[in-house]
Amino acid sequence: MPGRPEHQVIIVGASVAGCRTALTLGEAGVDVLLVDRARFPRWKPCAGGLTVKTRPYLAEPLWDLVEGTMRGSYLTLGERYTTYVQADGPLGWMVHRESFDEAHLELAASRPTVDVTLGTTVRGVTEDRDRVRVETDQGTWEARVVVGADGAKSVVSRALPGHEERRMGFAYEGEARPTDPRLTQDILFDFRTFPHGYGWIFPKKDHYSLGGYVYRQQLPAVKRLYEEFCDDSTYLQDAETYRTRGHPIALGGSLRRLNSRRIVLAGEAADLVDPLTGEGIYYALRSGDLAGQAVAGFLHHGHSMDAYGRQVRREIQEHLRWGRILADFIYRHPRLAYHLLFRNALVCQWFADIGSGSRRYDEVVREAVLKGPLLPFHAGRNRRHKVKIETA
Repeated sequence: MPGRPEHQVIIVGASVAGCRTALTLGEAGVDVLLVDRARFPRWKPCAGGLTVKTRPYLAEPLWDLVEGTMRGSYLTLGERYTTYVQADGPLGWMVHRESFDEAHLELAASRPTVDVTLGTTVRGVTEDRDRVRVETDQGTWEARVVVGADGAKSVVSRALPGHEERRMGFAYEGEARPTDPRLTQDILFDFRTFPHGYGWIFPKKDHYSLGGYVYRQQLPAVKRLYEEFCDDSTYLQDAETYRTRGHPIALGGSLRRLNSRRIVLAGEAADLVDPLTGEGIYYALRSGDLAGQAVAGFLHHGHSMDAYGRQVRREIQEHLRWGRILADFIYRHPRLAYHLLFRNALVCQWFADIGSGSRRYDEVVREAVLKGPLLPFHAGRNRRHKVKIETA
């Protein structure tokens, strides 16, 4: 029964961050209630890209949901310029979030101490000295700790300082079925159609996920730009497009507080999305695991959860803060950035290293400053350019 006394923790949000937190707490023997307003399976617009650095946080059963391996990437400026990045190993993997999230939830629910309640809307949380009250459309529940993993529109986030200062991006996404798929193991990023952002195509087993990411809170006429992207791309001209949706993205790089004594935020509720690429799955998995460890330490040993906030700030948010610096430059000057950066083998290698977790944005910025005079001269004037990179 929701809110029963043996539920030590209520996790709001049953997507990636919430399920990863529940799994970690379940392994620690903590009694958990995992709550979501949706009923699964549900469609979640998302590119579904898993970078190499996600590997340690994916439970073995979830690997069965992988629909493809990313081995190359097209970086385009419309049809005029193309850089093809060829890797000597996987750049990552692709999943369909509808099935991936459902399997992740089933895995979390299989833990003996984890209960799941779906179709329940959380309206607010209030922290008391020894409990946290959760107001829902099913009544008021209580727990010793609440984890906010409820995404960009997080209700739990409102209980902590800094919620109103969050920096938001925007995405408009959909799916398409090409009659003759030309992308199978390659992904595409285009820097022409969407101002202050990029368009993307990620191939799956029987369809493409596609859309536009915008490095600002909203973009007028985004639906029209999405349709132009579909019409103009040679990879989509024979494709049947269907189900589209726009949604906000809580961008990383902030230094806001992510916990109180009994409340902790994870995933996009904690603004853990790469502001340059829009990547969120790795940060949801990593922060969910860290949040689970912090909550278990608090419940079992009385440890303060402040260590969680400090670690996320040091490990993730400081990294993403430098990602904001790059995003500010790239999306204000997309044509210049494309020719300066995305036609350059060294820079493409750096971004692959970020995807693998072997390099940070601050290191990239530092090297770009030191080696800047050398960067523009690798691609020459060729409109079609190919670079080869190494993967970790």
